[in-house]
Amino acid sequence: MNEPPAGRLTGEQIMALRFAAHRQLARWSNKPKLTPHQLSQRTALRRAVHILDPDAFTNGCELRPHNADGANGA
Repeated sequence: MNEPPAGRLTGEQIMALRFAAHRQLARWSNKPKLTPHQLSQRTALRRAVHILDPDAFTNGCELRPHNADGANGA
């Protein structure tokens, strides 16, 4: 992983992120008790999976930083 960070995610990379998120959510669903940090991470992962709809980013997406106020820096 010595490659510089890309400014764009491919559709394949987005699918890999969705797969990893689903896998982690499945792991946590089998645990009887989660730490507060794990609970907040689970909530964030659920939101991310919902946003990364398989059809929404089939051609990838461009990554842009946000300003301090949350606005897109473009």
